[in-house]
Amino acid sequence: MSKTLSLKAISTPQQSSAGLVDGVFTPEHQQFRETVRRFIAKEIDPYYLEWEKTPEGYPKELWKKGADAGFLGLCIPEQYGGPGGDLLYTVIMGEELGATVAGSSVGSLYSNDLLTAILLQFGTEEQKTQYFPDILNGDIGQALGLTEPDAGSDINAMRMRARKDGDDYLLSGQKVYISGGMSANLFYMVARTDDDVEAGRGRMTMFLVDLRDQAQAKGFERRRLNTLGEKAANVAELFLDNVRVPKSAILGQEGMGLKQNLGHVFSCDRTMIALRSLAATKCAFDLTVEFTKSRQVFGQRVFDFQNTQFKLAEMKANLVVGSAFRESLLRKLVANELDPLTASAAKLWLTENEYKTISDCLQLHGGYGYMTESPISRLFTWARLETIYAGTSEIQKATIAKFL
Repeated sequence: MSKTLSLKAISTPQQSSAGLVDGVFTPEHQQFRETVRRFIAKEIDPYYLEWEKTPEGYPKELWKKGADAGFLGLCIPEQYGGPGGDLLYTVIMGEELGATVAGSSVGSLYSNDLLTAILLQFGTEEQKTQYFPDILNGDIGQALGLTEPDAGSDINAMRMRARKDGDDYLLSGQKVYISGGMSANLFYMVARTDDDVEAGRGRMTMFLVDLRDQAQAKGFERRRLNTLGEKAANVAELFLDNVRVPKSAILGQEGMGLKQNLGHVFSCDRTMIALRSLAATKCAFDLTVEFTKSRQVFGQRVFDFQNTQFKLAEMKANLVVGSAFRESLLRKLVANELDPLTASAAKLWLTENEYKTISDCLQLHGGYGYMTESPISRLFTWARLETIYAGTSEIQKATIAKFL
């Protein structure tokens, strides 16, 4: 296994850490963070409870507003009309969503823009000029079609086929648990061609399925899944029945969709989830400190009981450790030195700590914490997801074990 996954397409130029926040964030990064924070406060916080009650979750207009705010296509170079931002801008987006209760309701949202990096590094010039403008203006929403009912952690059990038909391919199969799958119209769909099947284990091909093309939309169906948490998000199940795509829809090399295209993004994605989970943990901790200081039982604040203080002290200690880990992760991202071992360790420890911490936070909220109207309940269900998606904790342990 290679030490480092290539992130050169979106890596950050090396520079002195003097005067940088956390040793990596420039004043431009911090300005962007403030923009994201204000956007969430104005466009998401006041409305997410209403969106949770609607059949579609958050409205499509939210995606367009994100585009207008400059949140999409962050890594697209200036030559294509993009901002040419580095990976830290996407990190900031995830952290700020994690730092709010609303973020636990809308799910990944703009974080799906990480897929643009795959298109940037492995797309043809024709694909880039075709899709980059509409990614930037919000007309395109992206989603990754990878997981299947029998191929989640065991991705080599994938059954979706792409059979050659003249100059086209016919895609048939099923995908499930697709984040943003109801609102997306450009899918990075992973399937097996006849050559992939003949070559055997590990061979898969990535196709760009553009639902704006009526020919590609034919035979494509989807339904929204009812999830335990992230009630304002849209998680979908996809059904493809001989969906016709041209050979030019292949992204990267045939047979290299997993090893090359996704090898590029797996470690990055897991690290970003880990960083977002730390922000959510701190959000839950702050809410719990505030709640225990205001809640009275037996004539005193919940906060004043030794048991409460010991629990909160444990949480705070783990937040301090997590914050130190975060700085190390950020420096590795900037230096393009992020390796699979570190990424899996971060995903494992920070998300498991998130789940344990927020579970303890809910316990300190008592009966109110069990009510869906409580902010801590939303953070709790989101934390439960964090240890599962993008590779379960067990998969992270298996990855780490390979380095022993």
